[in-house]
Amino acid sequence: MNTAWHNTVSIPLKVLFVLMVFFGSLSVAYAAETQVTPSTGTYSKGQTFTSTMRVNPAGKSVNAVEATLTFDTSKLSVVSVSKTGSVFSLWTTEPTFSNTQGTIQFGGGSPTPFTAQSTLVVVTFKVVGEGDAVVDFKTASVLAADGLGTDVYSGSAKATYTLTAAAETPTPTPTPTPTETPVEDVPVDEGPTDATIAFGDPPRAPLVSSKTFIDPDTWYASTTALFTWDLPFDVNGMFLEIATSSENVPTTEIDPPVSELQLNDELLQDGVQYLSIRFKNQVGLGAVTNRKIMIDTEAPLPFTINVRAGNSTSSFPTLHFDAKDETSGIDHYELTVADKEPVEVTPDEARLGYLLGELTDGTYTVKVIAIDKAGNKTESSTPLLITAGWVKPTEANASSSFWSIFSARNLFVVTLLLLIMSLVGYIIYARKQYTKREALLRKETKEIQDQMEKIFSALRDEIYDQINAITKRPRLSRQEKEAVQNLSSALEVSETLIEKEITDVQKILR
Repeated sequence: MNTAWHNTVSIPLKVLFVLMVFFGSLSVAYAAETQVTPSTGTYSKGQTFTSTMRVNPAGKSVNAVEATLTFDTSKLSVVSVSKTGSVFSLWTTEPTFSNTQGTIQFGGGSPTPFTAQSTLVVVTFKVVGEGDAVVDFKTASVLAADGLGTDVYSGSAKATYTLTAAAETPTPTPTPTPTETPVEDVPVDEGPTDATIAFGDPPRAPLVSSKTFIDPDTWYASTTALFTWDLPFDVNGMFLEIATSSENVPTTEIDPPVSELQLNDELLQDGVQYLSIRFKNQVGLGAVTNRKIMIDTEAPLPFTINVRAGNSTSSFPTLHFDAKDETSGIDHYELTVADKEPVEVTPDEARLGYLLGELTDGTYTVKVIAIDKAGNKTESSTPLLITAGWVKPTEANASSSFWSIFSARNLFVVTLLLLIMSLVGYIIYARKQYTKREALLRKETKEIQDQMEKIFSALRDEIYDQINAITKRPRLSRQEKEAVQNLSSALEVSETLIEKEITDVQKILR
């Protein structure tokens, strides 16, 4: 296995950088281009040279690029991919390469958008064949800083390099070999012997990667991992060891050379160790790579939570706790009081004392989880009695106390008070309207009474006049006498009924 893929993407590229930037143009033209520079060049077999991968936003504001490049493995071999001078400060895909598949892959971004042509990565190639070799972008995406992660990639500019045979070195004229004093303790593989003349460079330091131990400066809670590296075509020897020093020079030879190593708990243990690797070719020994491995599989030691009473400025207690972790150290704590949301507490805050917020009287359970830098956890808990009640607001926080009535827990009470106030206001309004209508009704009733009295008085006078006129006649028939009597009775009954109804209305309106 000669593939050294190192995928470190934990979330999609677009999600990471769309959330990172909320400004930029909302309308972006597809104009950004990726480039390989220099685009041409002539190099001889065995020679190394560098190519710079760039992005040209063409004046647009961008903040992220992800790309895969291809090259001809029969003519070129990647020696290294460097992030030095890159416009990126964050990497979603660490730069990796494969001399087996002929690919280079990377992805990253910048919190600050940029509009000018910028460097992405620098690749060092070695010429291993002859002919024309093309280095081009197989896939690419350039994301605009528009808050939407719009891909503005429009195309790429490839590079074509002319590769020639190695220049012939003239045969030197033989000269007498001087007598030299032998030098002791000089390894025979540090360079060519007097019987063999080798050309080229010694191997470069191996670039080691692992999908388990992704970052050499991060602690991990695992003792099993696969480490991989590219094995150059000219390597004929290899030295490998697990060491405890970053300056270690390995002396254990691996024959034949390998491109990967599976490690387990028989070789890896808690603490800081180094995977020490060194290549050798026909020229000699190369540089040493000491890949750091930081392991912590043990949880923090058990600890206690100390509760201290409040002082004169606060009636609430403070919590003190200090867990110990002998390997990686404590990263942070998670503190939970009853069923409330956990709160993250730093080690310094824990040692100085964490002041609890306002709590009502009662008994609570306080739970603290100590988390070390490798993610191992140890939990501790203690009961807590609160008898101080809520802290009375001071003048300094009086204004903030006013707004606290609108907190979620008081929202129901506030809403109920507003409804009651609205109902009282409506009742007062309705009462005023009723009083106005009652006064108007009294007035209308009085006017009706006066009019009825006037009408009935006139009707009565007219009826009495008619009765008197009839009764003055000398002779009245029986029917006329009955009519006069009935008319008189009806008049009396009508007058009584009208007076009764008017009296009833007056009683109601009193």
